[in-house]
Amino acid sequence: MKDKSVLPIEEQLNRFLQPKCLIPGGLGVWEKYFRKICIAWGEISGEIRPQHIIFSADNGCNMEGYVGYNYEVTQKQSRNMLLGRSSATQFCNFNNIPYEVVDVGIASDDGIGVDRKVAKGTKNILNYPAMTEDEFNSAFQSGYERVEHYVEKGINLFSFGEMGLGNTTTSACVLSALTGADPTETVGPGSWPNKPDLMKRKIDFVRVVLDKHKTSIVSDSEAERVRKIVAHVGGFDIAAILGAMLACVDFKKPFVIDGFITAVAAAGAVHMNDHVKDYALPSHNSREKGTELALAEVDITQDMVPIQAHMSMGEGTGAILMVQMLKTTQHMFVNVGTFADLMKL
Repeated sequence: MKDKSVLPIEEQLNRFLQPKCLIPGGLGVWEKYFRKICIAWGEISGEIRPQHIIFSADNGCNMEGYVGYNYEVTQKQSRNMLLGRSSATQFCNFNNIPYEVVDVGIASDDGIGVDRKVAKGTKNILNYPAMTEDEFNSAFQSGYERVEHYVEKGINLFSFGEMGLGNTTTSACVLSALTGADPTETVGPGSWPNKPDLMKRKIDFVRVVLDKHKTSIVSDSEAERVRKIVAHVGGFDIAAILGAMLACVDFKKPFVIDGFITAVAAAGAVHMNDHVKDYALPSHNSREKGTELALAEVDITQDMVPIQAHMSMGEGTGAILMVQMLKTTQHMFVNVGTFADLMKL
């Protein structure tokens, strides 16, 4: 139902919920997120029309063998997702949540899924900036335009995932550069086994990268600083998700954060536009070490994160589960009976 009252949306929500047959506060964060979604939309509605977008790209540090596994896994898993055979796409199919895979930089000759390939992977950040300014802008704009495309089709809730070997390393670089946190606070195992020698190697890599690029990632403008950080030490997937999240703000559509990589993108996005906080919804607490720090940049604390499942699959697995829970609770809040009707029984 669309509430056409001229009252502010917050007051509309108070009047709408007050007579409902609900224990005040009994549904915890779900009421908080129902309110947040309706405020973002500017109306009270129980119909969530979701779209899940997975941005895929390769990273130069992985392709040159410095971190992670065989980079060809990115293109193979991206094709696997198109066939609906990955964990995330199985979640989508079972819950009737539409999804797409957007190739913003897979190291393949052909485009995979929605072809927005900027280049066949970034450069190795140990030696060079990950991407040029033009390449950053292309990836960023691709993310922005995918959201715009679906807004025009009536989508009102987005969730984001990613695929790309090495992107926990680039995300750790971005988060440390953004916040000043030491790599020991931002580096987790990613797809590696959680072994001390491998973790030290990864931490040392991030520290060397940050030192190399430190003079190139400063700016008096916070938005420009984020752009420089991602362009120098990030990945095409992070740049695209940045663009997508900022499009959500422009078009007043809430979005669901997945795990570490998308949380880092959200941290960067909020440094570019503080209103990102009004549209960002958490899903799960990834076991990647820097997730809590990244979410804190968006003013999301651990008690606000519904799914505590120790996941680290990527692709948006946690975000998709959150979307289904949001659809369920949104429907309930709008359609649940009133106390007055209850007492007539």
